[in-house]
This record gives sequence, structure tokens and C-alpha cells, in this order.
Amino acid sequence: MKLFIPLLAICFATTGCYHSQEADLVVHNAVIHSLDGGSATYQAMAVRDGRIVELGPERQILNRYSGKRSFDAAGQTIFPGFIDGHCHFFGYGLNTQKLDLSGVTWMDELIDRVSAYAKANPEKKWIIGRGWDQNLWPMKIYPDNTRLNELFPDTPVLLQRVDGHAALVNDAAVRAAKLDVNLQISGGQMLMRDGRFTGILMDNAVAVFQTIFDQADEATKRKALLDAQTDCFNVGLTMVCDAGLDVGTIELIRSMQQEGALKMRVYAMVADAPENLDHFAKNGPIDDERLKVRSVKVYADGALGSRGALLKQPYNDQPGHHGLQLATVEHFREVANWCNDHGFQMNTHCIGDSANKLLLDVYGEVLQGTNDKRWRIEHAQVLAPEERPMFAAYSIIPSVQPTHATSDGPWAQERLGAERIEYAYAYEELRKAMGMLALGTDFPVEGIDPLQTFRSAVYRVDTKGQPTGGYHPENAMSAMDALRGMTIWNAIASFTENEVGSLEAGKRADFVVLDGDLLKLDQEISGKVRVKATFVNGEQVN
Repeated sequence: MKLFIPLLAICFATTGCYHSQEADLVVHNAVIHSLDGGSATYQAMAVRDGRIVELGPERQILNRYSGKRSFDAAGQTIFPGFIDGHCHFFGYGLNTQKLDLSGVTWMDELIDRVSAYAKANPEKKWIIGRGWDQNLWPMKIYPDNTRLNELFPDTPVLLQRVDGHAALVNDAAVRAAKLDVNLQISGGQMLMRDGRFTGILMDNAVAVFQTIFDQADEATKRKALLDAQTDCFNVGLTMVCDAGLDVGTIELIRSMQQEGALKMRVYAMVADAPENLDHFAKNGPIDDERLKVRSVKVYADGALGSRGALLKQPYNDQPGHHGLQLATVEHFREVANWCNDHGFQMNTHCIGDSANKLLLDVYGEVLQGTNDKRWRIEHAQVLAPEERPMFAAYSIIPSVQPTHATSDGPWAQERLGAERIEYAYAYEELRKAMGMLALGTDFPVEGIDPLQTFRSAVYRVDTKGQPTGGYHPENAMSAMDALRGMTIWNAIASFTENEVGSLEAGKRADFVVLDGDLLKLDQEISGKVRVKATFVNGEQVN
């Protein structure tokens, strides 16, 4: 008995013989990359009430914590939950309910898919599809609506290009929208050929049809959000920055999160419309646990693929055409001043070098030097080297999508020419300019997988693992910086770095389990890495 008491004292002193604290979840047998300031690596962590309590060596955590649940990572790798810095989460979900036109290789195939969809869905009042890309077609020319008019004389058809910045419509759709194709639309185009409307709409002309999507009923919208959530969790995304939502959709997201149906974290950018800004001017930002609203999404120009990006010099493959500016300079200044006055972040879509310079100048006028307002340029795709210092000068964050470089590669030089392509998709140069990049996918314009974001950023390869032309490998990012861009830098870009983005005591237990370590694998093997589990607030969600 005398011997037992000293041994018992030693046991309690070292915590080696009992669990002194309770936890909801204990994760162990892992390689945990915290991505904190020192990039520390751990073997185990304890979670309580949705937050990380402690990270440490395997024995220390297992001895100290008794978990209601235990997750044996089986030696696999854990990173902070991936964050998509720029996507269309709600739009992606809606797209799952549309006709999928991705990969269509010519007009005949497009017509076949539309006809099959119409036959399978006779109740549809509109035939709506998305995903075609004329750059994949042999002649790389826009389709026209002659066959659609013949096959669907009375049923409206709206087929969006992959980027959403162009669409093919039939005459029935034009009539339904009461659109006069002979009128000029500021920031938009309706392409004509020999005096006849071809059915191709560009940018603000496509926006005429936006009410079709806005009028979707609540059941459709709920399904869209849940479908998008499922796919995001399956690829390791625990938070998305949705680039442009109206008040109604934001309130639906909020309601579904409060119900517990929607577990995804959403940083919602408010769509640039008077009614949306009026609402938030009156009600202020939203700072819920899973929903943050304190930014406005603005469009400066269109897309490069549809020749809507605003360029300083004409398109290399369309002489005399500079692209489209989607709003006036006065409007950009008005929104910038509104954001500055109301404490909102301004996030502007800028593809072409002219659009980038225009908005950087507007930002600079309002911001007046360095600050912590974290305004963003979304895409920053074609940006002259002399403009890069403006990011640091006004504390502007470049928000880019590495998969754009590898998917646009085969045709981007045709648009820009040999000189401009040198400073397009220059992600490493942008990182150097500001010290960080927010990385996203722009899904559904690109694929949803953040692991492809990593591969495109680090190895500059496409979804098939092949390098593509039109970009430069010297602008590849390091593996660590790419992961930071998908986690902690995205958190900083959305004012959530105190809650998510790294795995540290006190932060939310959002993390992803992979079957390979992206920091240690080469290009070929990293292409085979897959998501094995995703956790939000310590709850396994896939």
C-alpha cells in the first residue's frame, strides 16, 4: 500500500494513466499540417464545441483527452478545410438542374443534347442549358440559332456559354423576354450577321434574362444549395466565397443554416444592384457563425473566351475590338464610395488589362494609401507589369483562379498575342506584388475540385495532367503558397482568419483528410491524391 500511493501520485502528475479532459472528438494517427504562421506539423488534435482545443504529439493528446468520438486518420494527411475564394456556389447548384452542355464539340452535338433534354422534360416552359465553349470546336466560331428556331419555334431556349458571359437564344426566347435585338445595350452585344440576329448575346445583353433564374421557386433554390453543398464537401471544401448573390438568396442561405440543413460556411458577395445595396445600407453586414456578408461584387468587363474582356489594345484575333466595359467609371466610383462609407469590401471582376487599370485607379482614389479594408480584384487575369505595384500601394488583394490559366492556355495567345500573353495569368508575380493571393475556381465556369486548383497553381497542368500553351511556368506557385492560397490567405481575404484557415487552438475544427501529402509528392503522384473525409466544426460531413 505504501508503494502504491507514490506510484499513483506519479501517474496523476504525468497524466499518463488517465484522461483529465473531455473532448467531443479526438483525431489521431495523422500528419496534421496546421498552416499556422510557423507551419507546424502535429500527430493529433482534440476538438470541443466545434473548436480545436489542442494539437500535439499522439501520446500527449490521447493521454490528456477522452473523446466522445475518435477519428483514426490511419497515417493520412490533414490540412485546414479548403476555401474557394471565388465561385458561384448557388449558381453551381442551379446548374445541376439545367441541361449540361459541357464538352460539346460542335453544333450538331449541341442540338442533339437540347432535343434529347426537351423530349425527356416536356413539362419545361424554358429549355435552359449551360457549358458550351466555341473554343473547343474545330472552327472556333460562335453557333447561331437557325436550327433552334426550326426545332423549337414556340419554346424559349437559353443556352449559356461556359463562363456565363455569352448565351445562345432562339427567337422564342427573344419574344418571351420582349427584347428588341436592334437596340443597343450598354455593356452588351447582340451579334448580327447579314442583318439577321444570330442568337448570340454578350454580357449585359445576357443579363436581360436574369429574371428567369431569379424566379426559381424556393424548392428549386433549396435543392440547388444542398446539391452544391454535397459536391463541395466531397472535394474538401468547407467554405465558399459566392461571387454575387441577391438579398433573397442570402436570406434563404441564412435560414437553411439556422435550420441546420446547410452546414457550409458562406462568404457572400452582394450582387451590385440598387435594391441589394439599399438593404444592407439599412440593415448593415451579416456576421453569423457560418454566413458572412460584408462585400459587394462588381463587374468591370466580360470574359476573354467570349472576347468581352476589356483590353487596352484590340484583340489579336479581332482587329478593332477592345471588349466590353460593363458599367461607367462614375458607377464604379459610386459603388466604391458606398463600400467605403458602409464598411464593405469591394470585389471587382477584372479580366482585361484596361479593366484592371481602370478599377485599380478607382480603388486608389477612394482608399488613399495602405489600409485594412481588403478590397479585391477578382481574376486579375491580364494585368500590365506597371500596374502590379498598385496592389501593395492600396492593400488590394488579387483573387485568382489557377485553372483559368490551364484551361484558357490552348487559345489565350490567339486572343492576346505574343506580347500580352507574357503578363497574363502571372500568379507568382502577383503574389510577389502583394505577398498573398486568394485562390478559387470560379466554378461552375471551371471544375469544382480544389486539388485541381493546387495542381494548376503549382505544376501549371490541366485536368489531364498535361501542360497547356498560353501561360508561363515561371509563374507557377510553390506548393506551400498554393495551399496557403486555398486556406489561410482566403480566410484573410474574407475577414475570417481568426476563425478558420489554419488549424490552431481556439479556431474552428474545419479540416480535410487526404490520402497523400501535397507538400511531399511530385506532380504525377499528387494528381492521384483524393479526399477521404471532410469535417466542419468537428463534424464529419462526407
